[in-house]
Amino acid sequence: MSAAAAANLVFPVVVMASSGGSAFVAHEVPLAIRRNTWLLFAAQAMLSTGLSMAAQLGSLIIYSLTQSKSLAGLPTALYYVSLAAVAYPAGRFMDRRGRRPGLTLGYLLAGVGAAVTAVGVTAHDSAAYLGGVILFSLGAGAGMLARAAAADMYPVERRAGAVGLVVAGGLIGGIAGPGLVALGAQVAKATGAEPLAVPYTFLIGAFAIAAFAVSRLRPDPREIGRRLSEFFPEAASNRGGELPGRDASVAEIVSSRPAQAAMIALACAQATMAMLMATSSLMMHLHGHSINAISLALMAHVLGMFGLSAPVGRLADRVGRRPVLIGGALLSASSGLIFTLGVDSTLIASMAFFLVGLGWCLAFVSGAALLGDLSGPSTRARVMGVNDLLTNLSAMIAALLGGVLLARGGEITVGILAATLGSVPLLAILRAGRTLAPVAAPATAVSEGGE
Repeated sequence: MSAAAAANLVFPVVVMASSGGSAFVAHEVPLAIRRNTWLLFAAQAMLSTGLSMAAQLGSLIIYSLTQSKSLAGLPTALYYVSLAAVAYPAGRFMDRRGRRPGLTLGYLLAGVGAAVTAVGVTAHDSAAYLGGVILFSLGAGAGMLARAAAADMYPVERRAGAVGLVVAGGLIGGIAGPGLVALGAQVAKATGAEPLAVPYTFLIGAFAIAAFAVSRLRPDPREIGRRLSEFFPEAASNRGGELPGRDASVAEIVSSRPAQAAMIALACAQATMAMLMATSSLMMHLHGHSINAISLALMAHVLGMFGLSAPVGRLADRVGRRPVLIGGALLSASSGLIFTLGVDSTLIASMAFFLVGLGWCLAFVSGAALLGDLSGPSTRARVMGVNDLLTNLSAMIAALLGGVLLARGGEITVGILAATLGSVPLLAILRAGRTLAPVAAPATAVSEGGE
């Protein structure tokens, strides 16, 4: 059976699951959208492979190059500042030129960054290594706007499910990343190569696959979004006009209470996760855990991030964005303390890794869907770019603070700050109030305070 035929069989089942199985039937998803969604899924899998690998190795590499605990969060900080720097320009490019060319260029740049990183680690050149991290991260930042492409292609009442389905591709890459690290160690042992560099050579091929996948998007998701009523004429969101705010400017959208709630929830979930991930591998290493134990814990984290993203999207479509955002904040707040108090135990550390990943998933899927609801094809990538700018600056600061707090205040201070950061979104979500109504609610309920 061909890949296209398999996709035609599997896709309707997954989409019906992610939308509750009742609002639409399988044949109502046009073939072009099925194909595009699976291409985005594949690209997300390749991107997640690189991100999970970088998260696992970053603090270990910089510590091996500098012997400094205080710099443990530096690779993660550079990663996030690079994401922040590229977010809005990439979004603007994609709003003007389309999702396909922007995503393709992003994945190609990430592949170049992986190659430079491998050279830097092999040469024990910290400057070259950090330069590779920057290039890799700039490309990844553009690639992350794939969720705007997913949001483009579906009506509001099934948008979160579609975003969650594409995000679920990260589960494949998240498992493959630690697996490639282990494989790289074996290859390095057999060849005498640098074990921390070999995994990055695998990423060159992964990002080439991702670039090829998104280069095949036809029609461009932006164009599908512009003609969405032609693809889904029966969708409730296509009757009675556009959602409030979809014709507003980027500034008007991001200044609304719903958008602020989504952005704060995403920023704090990302910052909490960044702080823990920037320091967790080193903390576990210092407590005597093997690299295999660290890989196991990180696999649990990836499962939390991506394993339930499709059901989370379905939930956000059925009950609304607000309760899902609240759940994400509560999970993010609790996970930091659980990890730092239980870091001696592989089981407890793995559970905490899972919870911080799940908290991020709830915030990411529901927040991205909400921003997609408030914007249209001509503004969506820029709105998500503004969100990524704020989110990644917050994560950068948190990652740097994580390394400093670990060196000066110990592990418990990292956990306390992580718990505090995770709790902050609750205020913004409560302030937004009924503006975060379920997507199935009447349009008047959705529009309150939305301008």
